Amino acid sequence: MNRRLSGTDASLNAQVKNDGEGSSEWQDWLEDETADHVAAFEESEELKERSAFLMEAMADLTDREKTIIKERRLSDDPATLEDLSKIFAVSRERIRQIEGRAFEKLQSKVKNLEEQKFPGKEVSVGA
Repeated sequence: MNRRLSGTDASLNAQVKNDGEGSSEWQDWLEDETADHVAAFEESEELKERSAFLMEAMADLTDREKTIIKERRLSDDPATLEDLSKIFAVSRERIRQIEGRAFEKLQSKVKNLEEQKFPGKEVSVGA
């Protein structure tokens, strides 16, 4: 035990070999356990597909509904009911009602699109 503790530490950046094509370090031989490229690719493809479904479903909304959904649900800095009520000259409650109805339309349309694309597969549309 003492011999092991008194020995020098080896760096993962130390070169394993130095050939004419370049050098290799010990860390190059370690496996990245967090990298799951297949899962990352599948997740990326699913995100693209869901985005396409959302864009297609958004086409069925009125301009006012689109604006409210974009500002309230799809924005990094969501607008308040008060902000939108001033823009559209209606009450905050009316904005909330329009948002709710538009969101239900979107959920229904996206669910239908997924059922058409993946018949027989259970689909879930989150809130």
